[in-house]
Amino acid sequence: MYVCLFVCDSVCFSASLSCCLFARRILVMEFAIIHATEQCFLSTLVAITSVKEIRRGHNTASFRKHGKSFEPDRSFSIIYGDEYGSLDLVADSEDEANIWIEGLLCLTDENYAHQSVANKQQMRDRWLKVTFEEADKSGDGMLDESEIIELCQKINIGLSASRIKQKFREHDTDRAGTSRGRLDLDEFSSLFKELSTRAEIYHLLMRYSTSRDFLTAKELKYFLELEQGMRNVEKQHCEELIRTYEPTPEGREQLKLSVDGFTQMLLGRESMLMNPKHRDVFQDMTQPLSHYYIASSHNTYLAEDQLKGPSSVEMYIRALRRGCRCVELDCWDGSNNEPDVYHGHTWTSRILFKDIIVAVKEHSFATSEYPVILSLENHCSIPMQRVMAKHLTEILGDMLYTTPPDPESRYLPSPEELKGKILVKGKKLRAELERVDEGEDDGGDVSDEDEAADMDEEVKAKSRSPTPRQSSNGTDEADGQAHSRRRSAAHKGKKIKLAVSLSRLVTLVQSVHFKNFQESSESGKYFQMSSFTESAMGRMSASSSAEYIQYNKRQLSRIYPAGSRVNSSNYNPQTAWNTGCQIVALNYQTDGLEMDLNQGRFQINGKTGYVLKPEILRTEVSHVEVNSKNTISGLTPQLMTIKVISGQQLPKPPGSGAKGEVIDPFVAVEIHGVPYDCANEKTSTVKNNGFNPVWNKTFRFLMRFPDVAMIRFSVLDDDFVGDDFIGQYSVPVSSIQPGYRHIQLYSKAGELLSNSTLFVHVSFDQAYSLKKKLIFEHGSGSRTRRKLATPKKIKAPDVDRIFQNVADGLQSVVELKLRIETATEDFKMSCDKANVLQAMKLFVTRVKASNSEVSLAKVNDVLSVTYKKSESFPDSIEKMVVSLQRLLEASQAVISQADGIIGRLSGAYGAGQETFLDLDQQLAQARLKGRRLTQSHEAFAWNMQVVRSHTDLLKATKDQVLYMQRQIEDVANDHEMPVGYNV
Repeated sequence: MYVCLFVCDSVCFSASLSCCLFARRILVMEFAIIHATEQCFLSTLVAITSVKEIRRGHNTASFRKHGKSFEPDRSFSIIYGDEYGSLDLVADSEDEANIWIEGLLCLTDENYAHQSVANKQQMRDRWLKVTFEEADKSGDGMLDESEIIELCQKINIGLSASRIKQKFREHDTDRAGTSRGRLDLDEFSSLFKELSTRAEIYHLLMRYSTSRDFLTAKELKYFLELEQGMRNVEKQHCEELIRTYEPTPEGREQLKLSVDGFTQMLLGRESMLMNPKHRDVFQDMTQPLSHYYIASSHNTYLAEDQLKGPSSVEMYIRALRRGCRCVELDCWDGSNNEPDVYHGHTWTSRILFKDIIVAVKEHSFATSEYPVILSLENHCSIPMQRVMAKHLTEILGDMLYTTPPDPESRYLPSPEELKGKILVKGKKLRAELERVDEGEDDGGDVSDEDEAADMDEEVKAKSRSPTPRQSSNGTDEADGQAHSRRRSAAHKGKKIKLAVSLSRLVTLVQSVHFKNFQESSESGKYFQMSSFTESAMGRMSASSSAEYIQYNKRQLSRIYPAGSRVNSSNYNPQTAWNTGCQIVALNYQTDGLEMDLNQGRFQINGKTGYVLKPEILRTEVSHVEVNSKNTISGLTPQLMTIKVISGQQLPKPPGSGAKGEVIDPFVAVEIHGVPYDCANEKTSTVKNNGFNPVWNKTFRFLMRFPDVAMIRFSVLDDDFVGDDFIGQYSVPVSSIQPGYRHIQLYSKAGELLSNSTLFVHVSFDQAYSLKKKLIFEHGSGSRTRRKLATPKKIKAPDVDRIFQNVADGLQSVVELKLRIETATEDFKMSCDKANVLQAMKLFVTRVKASNSEVSLAKVNDVLSVTYKKSESFPDSIEKMVVSLQRLLEASQAVISQADGIIGRLSGAYGAGQETFLDLDQQLAQARLKGRRLTQSHEAFAWNMQVVRSHTDLLKATKDQVLYMQRQIEDVANDHEMPVGYNV
């Protein structure tokens, strides 16, 4: 084992590292040190006074070239000497690396090194002293257990009383003396720091704090922009955060954020994994109803299983208050001239239809003001149907939507237009049959309800299963299959009478039998919808995903569980969401992964029960094959990197008494999305620690269609008998914030677990190749990117001309993007920094230290760099200046060309939208038929998606460039680097 010794006058610092050695070639040894420069050898002494900076991660040329196999969290570099040589090191663990970095930072910080340990936390200690004295009502300088618990909870540690009691006993050292059962100020301070100080957050603060003790507003701004992915952070916002989260009066007054305040900020609403803006209604609610996922319940009345369980009005109240917007009523003739709701041909209990409608009126809009759909499965006689219509009309009144569909429209109304309205879904009589007087309502014939009628196919598929499974409540699946056969036989091919009065209440959601996609495309109406069993949906999603997606753009699909799921289990809703199915009905009474995903999907957008589908699943001109291994046209794959850092206050799993109070937690991370995006990973197990387990495990997930994907974090207790569930959190990937984030865990029943969290780091990168699950470097996949920007031949001259005219513009977007990426990376590499802001800060610092004549100029909002070269001008500075110059030139090219290209592409997209209206006619004139006609339709959709996506890409690139220029200018001004402005 090698020992690295740093000497500064009479101060020595010694520590050991287990690493690997790099010089001009790789030398692998059991214990070694990475060397990036020829001048530095193992026997070299590096004076502390020559150390310029300490860098974390792979931020030197040698690390990028030779050290990719090492984890960045264990890697760091010492930059020293006038030539800025680097000593690159890899520690045994992240904790060891943090100790080294912290020690080196202390030694190299002149002000910090001369402070005593006591002085370094004066602000925190003074605050603890004041709060302790305020709590010490007796004035004897001691607090008992109850007073300590009350004080800790008052200052927002967020810990349970049992945990504080445990620590109290550990710090109550005077077991036999007069102070037994009480703590003095020093003991309380030690207890508080032990409970509240988290090493991973303290080391994070150290990266940005020049004082090593707190963050100023400017340092907090850098943290928010560099780590948390925020842009244009104002100083006032940072000051407000400090005033909000800093617990010490001194810190709030002086605008200093201590480690306690920093911890509270990272536990605040703004720092949760889900974007806080997505908690409220943030999506466009004026699009057609078919463009939204709609939270939906199956057999809502059931509280337990499908055969023998109780029915309850309370289940409707719970579902509606959870944001469910589509509830189901299975209606049958009852006694006393009142229709009942229950699961027909079973032993489930009955409840009154009238009572449900009363509950619907009272609770439909308690959580969400957007429309509710009543899915009626009608098995009633004509007289009972008239009673149903009477209850619906009289009880719901103006809330009931009865306006006939607009024959001139092509789409359903929007949730915004239907606010506060209740829609009835059911069968509909032909228009001529509804034109009768009320007294002549003898009804008309319609097919029996979809769910019962479609069950026959489901039963046949299930009957081929070799061995029936047994449900969790002891009901054999064979019972479910037998029950399904009985229901199917009873309804197969059956016609029922439908009352005119009930038919008139069905307007926008008319149930029809689905035949095939071609018929729906040619003659289907926007207000007609079909229901599909989960297996039928699965088959269509697998074999005809593009057609299914196209169908779901205009018409609603309702998906429901297999009839054999007698234990009320659920299917995974993700498959249905992938193809744009809207009403994906689940058994809300059954907890588990499926309901976790459903709750996660609909927790966003204000919990309205309506979530806008990804644009590509609702745009009229698009062609999507979700089962393809290849890139989906118009979408750029993303690489999501997640580091599971630590957990906090994980509870013991309910009902797991064999292990006592000890748990051995691990974290599972799952991606649910299109088939080739699905993945799952898990951390190692941390033994005997549920209070603050640390994993520091990094996972990478490559996603072709991130906008539809869900991510689920689950925490489990490792047990040889079976892993016990502790908590979970599910959220759409599109709602995730990058950076350091906390995740609040939920119980199996969907209830928030108080103070139980995970701490993670998330980052997103564009991936232009699907061949490797790695971080894709800049410029990678350039050939693929150019190919993806090339329009396809449609074989109709006038249509092809639209896209041929902007082919050069599409290629220009790719070239501009590649140029700015390359220039950005070159500047970062020249400064050995991970981002432009850090690189610019280092550049300005070195320019000032070398007294070089370098300045910036801003003319017409475009930055440029100038310098005066002399014999003493350092080569390292010149390299930085040249790379910055190239970056600013690439930026100027984007700014000057973007608007013109965007205008051309937008014009082509508009022309394509107009052409789409008579596309079939133009393709017919080109004599395209059969497979060639289908290919031309697909090529047109591809071209439209490419034009739209590259327009958006260039807009985003321009925004990024302008933001980067503001960062460069701000750093220059902050460090008093000359910046010339034109007037």
